Amino acid sequence: MIIVEISVPYIDKKYEFKLNEDIPVSVIIEELCSVISEKEQCPVTGGKDKLMLFNVDRGVALSGERTLYESNISVGDSLILI
Repeated sequence: MIIVEISVPYIDKKYEFKLNEDIPVSVIIEELCSVISEKEQCPVTGGKDKLMLFNVDRGVALSGERTLYESNISVGDSLILI
């Protein structure tokens, strides 16, 4: 498990999440959407399959098929969900 910061510009919020680095990014995006939607009481629009995670420091999109570990994401990294 790693702790990362997730920014969500759509709602202008930042969160700290403890994530399993061995789960595919596409599954993590679905889980993030569910948790954020529940917390903020607003549904995710546009389809979860169109959302992406970006690594802020490296300026790269994370592949949905790879895990956080395979994407070299580590504790304290900042990601953007768009």
